[in-house]
Amino acid sequence: MPIPFQVQSQPAMAKCNAVIVADGLLNPRGLCQKPDGSVLLVEAGAGDATTPFSGRLVQLKPDPLRVGYYLQPEVMISGFRSMNMQTRMFRDEIMGLSDIAFGNGRYLLSQTDYVEGSKILDMASMPPEPVFRSRGNLNSLCFHPKRNSWLAVKPDTNQLIEFIDGQPEQILAELPALALGQEAVPVTLVYEAKTEAVLISLFSGELHQSAHKQGIDFADKAGQVIRVYPATGRIETVLTGLNLPTGLALTAQEKLLVLELCQQVLQPLMPEWSGEMLHGGFQRFSGRLLSCDLNTGEVLVLATKLDTPSNLCLVPGGVLISEGMGLPGRSIPGPENKAQALTGMLRLVQF
Repeated sequence: MPIPFQVQSQPAMAKCNAVIVADGLLNPRGLCQKPDGSVLLVEAGAGDATTPFSGRLVQLKPDPLRVGYYLQPEVMISGFRSMNMQTRMFRDEIMGLSDIAFGNGRYLLSQTDYVEGSKILDMASMPPEPVFRSRGNLNSLCFHPKRNSWLAVKPDTNQLIEFIDGQPEQILAELPALALGQEAVPVTLVYEAKTEAVLISLFSGELHQSAHKQGIDFADKAGQVIRVYPATGRIETVLTGLNLPTGLALTAQEKLLVLELCQQVLQPLMPEWSGEMLHGGFQRFSGRLLSCDLNTGEVLVLATKLDTPSNLCLVPGGVLISEGMGLPGRSIPGPENKAQALTGMLRLVQF
């Protein structure tokens, strides 16, 4: 069993340029680059009770006049259910469309829907048609070329599951509780060709030890990245000491890119919240992008001051990051602690 790498308290900083390439988005989540350089992006939606079907799939085409930039998003399909989980979780979380992935010649979308049932949709037809159905929270999605199947993680049941055409979903692994008894809460998975396994980020669930900390009772630096072998269900711990890890990407140089949602939790959105400026459970503009060398364990910080980053996508020369989770337009503390309106955005970090 390999010895896991530990994220140091203060990893070295790498000098990377970062720029916002799109904003005004509605809870951007998973994204995928097409061969022509354009980017497909799913938006979970506004989470507003007055617009319950604001989730959508958009396409961003490269700006021909500015390298690394994109034209305004083009809506490809809209009308997906968007669910605001604030009253249940006491945090600023919106659920709906969650990811898009390519494999075996097709693009599939994952959607969490607690009303009509969660599903995976095939973009071969427009509007996309469901090819798999499931219960619970369908989060990140990836194609496994060796198994010719689609894998997903379920944060609410702590499972790695598999979808094969014409068959019901199969549970490949039950992810055990973490050191302090909290649930694992898998968020993102990526296929690792070298091992034919998948790497999964574990957000780490709440401790539920104090009624006074509802919504923000998380252990510090309890997040992990694990490796799961689908054929056997064997689990290895790869990286520890993370703060609420979300998105993952694996580079050709065996560098694992990891997003941390934030550096601390504070100011939950309780039922009596009436719109005043609050962080909303997760400290705004404190997220990071880390790079971990899977051979040496060296960890570098590539970007800081990210606003609740959730997903990322490798592009030539860098990585695109989805940011801005929560109720669009509500007042949040900005980078200088000045009030600003919450908005979804894409940030390009150049290596």
